[in-house]
Amino acid sequence: MRTSVCRERTVTKYIAVSNRRGGVGKTTVTMMLAYGLAVTGRQRVLLVDLDAQASTSMVMMGHRRWREAREANRTNAALLTQLVSTDKIVSADYITKGIGDVTLSGGAAPTLDIMPSSHDLDDREALLMIAHQARFHKISDAFDHMQARMGQIIRSVDGQYDQVVIDCAPGLSQLVWGALRSADLVLIPYIPDRTAEDNVGWLAQRLKDIGGMDYYTVPNRVSGQDSRAQGIIAAVG
Repeated sequence: MRTSVCRERTVTKYIAVSNRRGGVGKTTVTMMLAYGLAVTGRQRVLLVDLDAQASTSMVMMGHRRWREAREANRTNAALLTQLVSTDKIVSADYITKGIGDVTLSGGAAPTLDIMPSSHDLDDREALLMIAHQARFHKISDAFDHMQARMGQIIRSVDGQYDQVVIDCAPGLSQLVWGALRSADLVLIPYIPDRTAEDNVGWLAQRLKDIGGMDYYTVPNRVSGQDSRAQGIIAAVG
């Protein structure tokens, strides 16, 4: 008699780190979260860098590996060409495996990979937007299609990783909206200054309107002695 073994399929969780403002710690939160999940949690983790500054990519890959990926067109800027079609997304060729410089106890490498960004990501998005406008009668339909395809790109690795952590660019481009709409969880890092309450509150309300994901605010660069900052954190929370 043959005994069949039923293996439970991996349920991938998608975490986006986003804020319209730059300089609030998105990249740092993204990298530390990825390290924590991969090393301490021993999870299989994929990073997706959607910021044209490519800071996450260069730090996690090292400049030499990042430059090689860029020169070989194995970055998200090249992957974006799949936005304009309706074919099945093929993302494996754009993933760089074995990044970071932290090991597990015992010396083994964690499962930590990346879909890297490059400095021409914004330019590619603009060109694709023009191409989309030629295909759709309404600009809103072009936006919807780009966001949907971006979500399909991100979720094309479903079942291959335990966690996918997305470093969103400052602002809210169509790529970022696609990432947010595909996320299970959104983290919003912010610095508790006089603009934080309105800025973070607006984004939180938009996420609430979209629905389908959990979201949490993450105050950054906070001094325990700063009562004004503590008041802003309480108001944002």
